[in-house]
Amino acid sequence: MKKLIFLLIASLVLVACGDLDINTNTNENIIDEERIEEISDVEIEEENEDEEIIELSAREEMILDVLDLVDESLAFDTGSYVKGDIPKGEYAFITFDGSGGYYSEEDASGSIIDNENFDSFGYVQVHEAGNLQTRGVLVNVEAFERLGVSGAKELYEILNDVENYNESGWYKVGVDIDPGKYIIESYGSGYVAVMSGPVGNSNIVDNENFEGRYSVNVKEGQYLVISRGYISE
Repeated sequence: MKKLIFLLIASLVLVACGDLDINTNTNENIIDEERIEEISDVEIEEENEDEEIIELSAREEMILDVLDLVDESLAFDTGSYVKGDIPKGEYAFITFDGSGGYYSEEDASGSIIDNENFDSFGYVQVHEAGNLQTRGVLVNVEAFERLGVSGAKELYEILNDVENYNESGWYKVGVDIDPGKYIIESYGSGYVAVMSGPVGNSNIVDNENFEGRYSVNVKEGQYLVISRGYISE
């Protein structure tokens, strides 16, 4: 019976994947055999001979929820895309293994119009202009309510099993952190910036390379970028 339920869970995950074109040349995809096995390998608690309860972790439930969004074209897996594959809009950029990732979008002539190396999570503006490459999962910000999260930071925490994350990333002020004054401490040589918007639709309000501690003030709607450092207070 338990083996049958295991196979049913794996089948449900495969159904959730739908007709998605899975890039098999990368280990970063959220929709691959290793993660399907991980989600399917759940703790099964036997109540009686006829009924069993399947318990999923918060991370496993969130992965399934993101898979549903992929099926609805509200989220997009790691990979390369052409113009028209990903609709215009603002997306959260999320990695699943605690490492960084890369994002870029080109115009019709093949020139890069925006790109960024992310340490963890962040936000991008998709222009639907040309080829797009992402080494992280893109989730439409309009789907946050469906996922039950406030922003990219909370989604990153759930998918990476971390709490109170305060290190390198792109924080949206008023969503991931409150407006106000923050002290940033570096790991060696750090970088901090205040941006007016997400990658692809942003200007630098303030930025600084520093070693040690740096004070910064942020307002609602701005984005606080931290690299090689963390929010200490």
